[in-house]
Amino acid sequence: MGKKSIVIEIMDKRLSPYGFHYAGYGGYRWRFSREVEGVIQSIVIQRSYTANDYTLEIDAGFRFCRSKEITNDPKCNLDFLGFNNEQEQRDVLNKLLDVAEKYGMNKLTELTKEAKTKPDPIELPEPTIQMYKKLYKDNSALTQQFMSRITVDGPIKETDILLLLKKELKELQGKTYESVQDKLVEFASVYGNMLINKLGGRWKYNKRIAKTGLDITLCRWINVLEVFIEAWQKGKEDLIIEEYNYRCSRVIPWVTNCRQLYGEDWQPPSTSAEWEIPPM
Repeated sequence: MGKKSIVIEIMDKRLSPYGFHYAGYGGYRWRFSREVEGVIQSIVIQRSYTANDYTLEIDAGFRFCRSKEITNDPKCNLDFLGFNNEQEQRDVLNKLLDVAEKYGMNKLTELTKEAKTKPDPIELPEPTIQMYKKLYKDNSALTQQFMSRITVDGPIKETDILLLLKKELKELQGKTYESVQDKLVEFASVYGNMLINKLGGRWKYNKRIAKTGLDITLCRWINVLEVFIEAWQKGKEDLIIEEYNYRCSRVIPWVTNCRQLYGEDWQPPSTSAEWEIPPM
């Protein structure tokens, strides 16, 4: 039996008694879902590019949780458990689904309550084509412009740059969208170049949709300008830090695990990822 068939077989056996049904495969994830009180709850098994390890995710449509959040145990680390043969594969899947049964159902109930109490989404202003083109053409100069305002002795830490971005973003509160557009593009430039330096990738202008974003290996397309517009519009400056940490959490454990297995020079297959991932 193929690896994919085994995942679906075991997930169906373990989750169908709870009303979950196979909802598809995409982005290296097998998803089983059910609807509760109008909210779609999902349990997901994710694999890495190597297809030799799995991790567990659950979500209720607006954010996902992994082992530490599912169990409420900061010492629990069941991300990307490896296997070498079919029996080990089955053991790993059952171990992860034990967590889903024991802790995940209650956590999904909690996430569903959060989802139902969330306010209606605020309509966000759209970035203009001019903003996207400026981000694509001038991101290096804008990053240097931002960094030249920072006066520190020695290299500045990544966390400090994020806090400075948060601080300057907060200072834009109360101003009109038209008056802050240039600043938002500058902040997105700094932020995007940080992600490229950390995770690998490039800036890309998509002519078909007339938008600029990041083509990040293992993350794919990220619209960093929209992240800053949302954080500014909603007055939630912490969103940029949460999003940054989220993106890193999707790539770094994956890469670390692969490099432990296959050596420090490991890179994703060129058929799966065009851009190399730097040392981490």
